[in-house]
Amino acid sequence: MHGDLKSDNVLVTPKGRVKVLDFGLASLRGPLLQGAETAVYTGESVVTGTLPYMAPEQLLRGENDARTDLYSLGVVLYEMTTGRLPFREPLAAALIEAICHRAPTSPATVRPDLSRHLDQVILRLLHKDPARRFQSARELRAELRRVRAGGSASTAGGGSAPAPRVESLAVLPLENLSGDPEQDYFADGMTEALIAGLAKIRALRVISRTSVMRYKGQRISLPEIARALDVHGIVEGTVLRAGNRVRITASLVDAENDRHLWNDTYERDVGDILALQGEVAQAIAKEIQVTITPQEVARLARPSAVNPEAYQAYLKGRYHWEKRSEEGLKKALHHFQEAIDLDPAYAPAYSGLADYYITLGNFNLVDSNQAYPKGKAAALRGLEIDPDSAEAYTSLASVKTSYEWDRAGAEKDFRRAITLNPNYANAHHWFADHLVSLARFAEGMEEIAKAQSLDPLSLVMNADAGGYLFYAGRNDEAIDQVRRTLDLDPEFAPAYRQLGGIFEQMERYAEAIEAFERAKVVSGSATYSLTALAHTYARSGRVDEAKEMLKNLDDLGKRKYVSPYSLAAIHVALRDYDRAFQELDRAVKGHDRALIWLKVAPRFTAVREDPRFQAILRTVGAESGKP
Repeated sequence: MHGDLKSDNVLVTPKGRVKVLDFGLASLRGPLLQGAETAVYTGESVVTGTLPYMAPEQLLRGENDARTDLYSLGVVLYEMTTGRLPFREPLAAALIEAICHRAPTSPATVRPDLSRHLDQVILRLLHKDPARRFQSARELRAELRRVRAGGSASTAGGGSAPAPRVESLAVLPLENLSGDPEQDYFADGMTEALIAGLAKIRALRVISRTSVMRYKGQRISLPEIARALDVHGIVEGTVLRAGNRVRITASLVDAENDRHLWNDTYERDVGDILALQGEVAQAIAKEIQVTITPQEVARLARPSAVNPEAYQAYLKGRYHWEKRSEEGLKKALHHFQEAIDLDPAYAPAYSGLADYYITLGNFNLVDSNQAYPKGKAAALRGLEIDPDSAEAYTSLASVKTSYEWDRAGAEKDFRRAITLNPNYANAHHWFADHLVSLARFAEGMEEIAKAQSLDPLSLVMNADAGGYLFYAGRNDEAIDQVRRTLDLDPEFAPAYRQLGGIFEQMERYAEAIEAFERAKVVSGSATYSLTALAHTYARSGRVDEAKEMLKNLDDLGKRKYVSPYSLAAIHVALRDYDRAFQELDRAVKGHDRALIWLKVAPRFTAVREDPRFQAILRTVGAESGKP
């Protein structure tokens, strides 16, 4: 603690550098003086400081800690912005009474052109209750950076203007104030929890975690972020965890007008943190005057105590699952299982476990029979615990359409998930998969558009949107969409896979091979890139090279999973139809997830009228005939 922070002890050098002076207060003593002299005030204990800059707890109880210095800094900032002290009583007794019991005049009232955001920061520093101030200089620094990034001054006069209509929000990654990078997973998890709470409000469009996490650690102005994500409002804040206590500061900004609308600080035990997300969501909804249905209020207010250690394990699991790497998935499995072991009644952990197994199947990392049944079991257990889990319904629907080929049951579950949480982008995305695979292109494009509006920077959603356009025969639009995805990340392998498939169908074979070769490089020779290359070689007349690759793929299949669906497509291109159906039969027995695309996949046009093909279409739940 400095102990005597005041304007006289802050020096600006000729070079513009700021220095704090006079750290010798511990050795200074003197009589209580009126005015701005260093003073000793005798109450229950002896305290020292300069009276106009002293905090209420110093004067009332003789207490000093880091928050006391922050109060003094608030007085300095008040002077800097208004040219005067917050309390200006000439007599010491009157000044002490004002500091301890009266609210200061808002700085924005004194100076109408002052940013409302900065006005609220200063007033928070001057709060009578130390628990309602910033708790550390690091936390204050993070808030002042946001003030600086906000740009021009906002509404004058302390906020008398009516609240704007905000129908869309993005929650930026909460800043980890612990100073420990190992706590990043916790701050990211808090961000996800707040998004989940707001997403339960149907009247709001809430941007998904995937898109907002791209702004983690970035110093970009809020209006610029709002334009990129196409939202009206931005929620930002900080997280500080100490032991089993968590302190969250959240702020709401009208990004279009750069107007700071609301902020508050919450402190809870880790076990109450999920209840906190509902409290914050309701506070934000009230501020922007959005309608919340009674059902949504009930879901937000539902008691949601959680074992703190189980919650931490779950957050770590989601953190690693988001990486979508084999190593990350292994770590995710460990942490999801750890959360379940610690709290067998914790529903989100089962949803995470379900998504882990579904991802294994979707990425062809294991045989479908080893993945999807376990994913279904986890999703069902999650629904037993929480019958209103949109995430669990989405996972269950994915298993039904991808593995069980129960298309009607899948659609019912997808719609149920979207009803429960219309802001769950993954539900719209996987529902689009389901619809497009059945050649319901208009409905599918509508769903993927909703997913993109909720998660505009999601690479996989943007790439898949290009794939859906391709299946619908809109090749030029598909190419443009995939290229926009690659503008977001030139190293995203699935986008090259989509691009290569489009070029191949357009008989632009050189470009297709180039795209698939690039997919091979950036994916680390993923099997889908190898089968795609072999198929293009066969289609383009490079038969010997295609056959050589087939031989290598057969050898590779002895060590890792190679999709028989993809092998069947290569044999169709080589006009070896009997072998193609052998592979398709093997795909059916293994419930290869790619079979859901048979109805719309142009690679199988040559065998589409074959009775064997029609039989497989019926088996996988697709209607017979041409799409």
